[in-house]
Amino acid sequence: MATTKKGARVEPGIWKHPDGQGYLAEINYTDPRTNRRIRERKSIHRIDLAREWRQTRQTDALRGEVRRRKDGPKPMTFSQLADEYLEIWSQVKKKPSSYIRDQTSVKRLRQVFGRRVISDITRRDVERYFAGRSTDMVGKGELRHPVTPATLNRELCCLKNMLRKAVDWGYLASNPAGDVKQSRESPPEFDYLTEDEIDRLLEGCGSPQLRAIVTVAVHTGMRRGEIFGLQWRDVAFDKGENGLITVRKPKNDDTRYIPMNQAVREALSGYPKRIVAGKLCPWVFSGATGSPLTDVKKGFANALRRAGIERHIRFHDLRHTFASHLVMKGVDLRAVAKLGGWRDIQMVMRYAHLAPAHLQAAVDRLVERGSQNPKVAAGA
Repeated sequence: MATTKKGARVEPGIWKHPDGQGYLAEINYTDPRTNRRIRERKSIHRIDLAREWRQTRQTDALRGEVRRRKDGPKPMTFSQLADEYLEIWSQVKKKPSSYIRDQTSVKRLRQVFGRRVISDITRRDVERYFAGRSTDMVGKGELRHPVTPATLNRELCCLKNMLRKAVDWGYLASNPAGDVKQSRESPPEFDYLTEDEIDRLLEGCGSPQLRAIVTVAVHTGMRRGEIFGLQWRDVAFDKGENGLITVRKPKNDDTRYIPMNQAVREALSGYPKRIVAGKLCPWVFSGATGSPLTDVKKGFANALRRAGIERHIRFHDLRHTFASHLVMKGVDLRAVAKLGGWRDIQMVMRYAHLAPAHLQAAVDRLVERGSQNPKVAAGA
């Protein structure tokens, strides 16, 4: 690996920062107004952001949109930046759910920063905003509670991304929120159904479609969006013992494969395929017009009522039910993570307390005598 005064070269245009903290990205381009060759460098703490900065600046240079630093940042209000960020970045580059989340965060951020010129916003302003925001109360009546750390972090991430793009687009010289720390998040609480409750819920489903959806959710751990986006081409009854489901473009962008058990196979093999205008509908779960389902909230609530389950259970809790029962039956946490599509094993560790027998077996090994190292046993 070549080494220069910039540090160790990682790839073309990106070097490890000489002080070991982050990366140094560089681009070269010709100023369209002066015909002079320009070189820009930027210190960035993550390599993926360094790559994104280089790509954005190179694209802008090709379009003739790059401006020399001495021209100074363009004056722009926060609301103007928010409109541009949502329209040409968040809506285009992010998933629909992330775009909706950004819209919610921006709506709140506008209330404080809306009319401010972004070049006047300081790190102190950002930290003061989140200090005050953490004491806000949300909800109604007895359900009012302080804003959660998760909400604060989503808003902070949105603000950081907006101001980072403002730097990339030449509106700001630096990101005042770049080094602001996120709030510590406690593991979210979750609930799950017992085996008896699962049986009662399935009996309470008002339609074969809802019963099939709940069966798939409980026995595969698929997210709601993954179930509604499931297509018949992704259901292979001829692979493995009972068949295989392919989950494409899930939350973390890694395609994964879930073996079907007998319950899922029976639910899907006996489920009728919809024909619309003489053509087979590609979606497994669709409406009368052939469009994929987007919600089963009302039917699910009615099924819970018929099943006599009075506590608050969300559809997402069926995913928790899947993971909880696997762990209680002794399935390794890494296998649970792979089946459920959790990239971070820490997300699965919250289910570890449900495996007391598995943990007991682990500590019992400390008193086993047959497998001790002879030298240790002899006091060597």
